[in-house]
Amino acid sequence: MMYWIRCAMLSVSVFFLAYIALSAILAVAWQQVRGRRLIENAGTLFTLRMLPLIFALMLVVLVTIPSFWSLEPTVSDEGIAWPIAVLFAASMVWVGFRGWRMFAALRQASRYFAVASPSLIGGDFAPALRTYELPDSGPNLFVAGLRRPRLFISRGAIETLDAQEMQAAIRHELAHAHGSDNLKQLAVRLCAFPALASLDQEWLRAAEIAADDRSATDESEAADLASALIKVGTASARLTVPELSMSLVPEFDTPVSDRVRRLLEWKPGSDDRGSRAAQLCLLVLPVGIVALNMFSLMSQMHRFTEILFR
Repeated sequence: MMYWIRCAMLSVSVFFLAYIALSAILAVAWQQVRGRRLIENAGTLFTLRMLPLIFALMLVVLVTIPSFWSLEPTVSDEGIAWPIAVLFAASMVWVGFRGWRMFAALRQASRYFAVASPSLIGGDFAPALRTYELPDSGPNLFVAGLRRPRLFISRGAIETLDAQEMQAAIRHELAHAHGSDNLKQLAVRLCAFPALASLDQEWLRAAEIAADDRSATDESEAADLASALIKVGTASARLTVPELSMSLVPEFDTPVSDRVRRLLEWKPGSDDRGSRAAQLCLLVLPVGIVALNMFSLMSQMHRFTEILFR
């Protein structure tokens, strides 16, 4: 029994250390490239943000556990030394804190279901996205929910937007739902790291722009969405939205004028095969590095294990 407890404690501790170290490295690298606008695609930014998590998981699955199983004797008088106990405790505190924050955010979003009433405003979009109306006077629309995203529209938005603008705004939110942006936002917030806050915000901004591009298929739809953005963005008071949601005009977003200008200069969407190739390369990178150095890493991991349990 002690053998498996030590294996679990080691795995959690290595994951925690690797994630912190890799996040710090990514933060330094991001500070060097963020101002050059080299990466603007939402998918590529999200993949980049998930690299520390993916790399840390690969290190545990491909190196830490095999090293412990193959090099650590199943019968040993080694106990649980203070270094591993401290690391494991710190890891569990971090996991508990992030879990509590996510639970609070999900609970906050669930409160909106209690005050909302089903609406037929979604029209043709109703089968793909259930629509609910909120009594708030501030105009805004947002999508909340993970497995089954739902659209919330405030009374202020209904009174502010005309039919074409409303349909354009709903298409924007539908693009968020189809892109699983709330689930991605949950992953980003679960892996929050102070020095990577600017990368998190950059992904959120890119996700809004991507939803604009996916929802506008011609100049007319782009103009309708631009008009909706202007009306909602310039309103004196907007609807307060839950933390885990994607709204038409979020507080963190790029200036509304920038999004409006892009929409008014609408052009047919470009081929995104380049961004997909970049995402694939970023995903293959941690697996390749760990796989090519597996035996050397296993030996080093065994030495590290001996230090922790000494």
